[in-house]
Amino acid sequence: MPIQLNEQDSRRDHLSAASGGGAISVDADYTDAADVTPIHHVTAGHVDSVWVQAYNATTDNVDLSVVLNPSDDTSTAAIDAVTISVTIPKQDSLWVLQGDAFRLRGTNTTTITMYVAAADADKIKVTGYVVRTKGEVIY
Repeated sequence: MPIQLNEQDSRRDHLSAASGGGAISVDADYTDAADVTPIHHVTAGHVDSVWVQAYNATTDNVDLSVVLNPSDDTSTAAIDAVTISVTIPKQDSLWVLQGDAFRLRGTNTTTITMYVAAADADKIKVTGYVVRTKGEVIY
């Protein structure tokens, strides 16, 4: 049974795309605007502070593209405008997001997605968690 949050209550949860809280393998290569790996989806009426760590167990650096709160998932221009690129060092990990707050934007619930070059598919594993708060921004 899901926990019902009252206004201004918060709880810690795993990334929504992480089955049972496990690692997510970034396998999309952005051959078209919808070819991204989902990481987290925000629920209407909540603000999620998102923590994401990316792991690279290979012997090469890997460039990871992180799409942050796109306005939709079909327009290449809209996705490119909100994409950052982070190089994950070989045999290392980085915190890609450290508590960044996201809320539902328009009708698109896909809040955080990622992709890599085709040659780097499945080289990056992602874990993390969210602190979900009901209501609007809390500062």
